[in-house]
Amino acid sequence: MIQRTAVLEQYVFLIQTAHREADYHSSEVVKRSIANANSALTESVKLLAQEQTWQAERLLNVAWFYAKFAQDILAAEATEHLLGHDQFLELIPSQEQTKKRLSEILNRLQRRLDNYQDMVAAQDPSASQAVEES
Repeated sequence: MIQRTAVLEQYVFLIQTAHREADYHSSEVVKRSIANANSALTESVKLLAQEQTWQAERLLNVAWFYAKFAQDILAAEATEHLLGHDQFLELIPSQEQTKKRLSEILNRLQRRLDNYQDMVAAQDPSASQAVEES
C-alpha cells in the first residue's frame, strides 16, 4: 500500500508538471482534478498512519481517478492544440471568460436601451428629455 501511494504521488506530480509546462492553455478542470487527487492522497496517508487500511485504499482509488482524469483532459487538450484548433474542453469557465461574457451581455443591454431611447425620442421629443433625465 505504501508503494502504491508513492507511485501515485509521483504520477500526480508528473501530471502537475506537465500542466504547468503546457503554456498554450491553463485548464481549470485539470487544476481542480490535481488538487482533488492531492487532497485524497493526503487523507489516504493519514488514514494509513491510523491503520485504517480499507478507508486509505478507497481514498487512494479516488486519488487515482482524479489523477487519471486530469491526465486524460491534459492529453486531449494537447492533441487539440497540436491539431491547431485550440478549442479546449473547459467545463468550468475561467474568470476571463466570465468577465468577457458579462461584458458582452452589458454591451447588448446598453444597445437595446439606446434603441428604446431613440424610439421614444422619435415618437415624442419631450418624452426623450424625461428619459434622459432619469
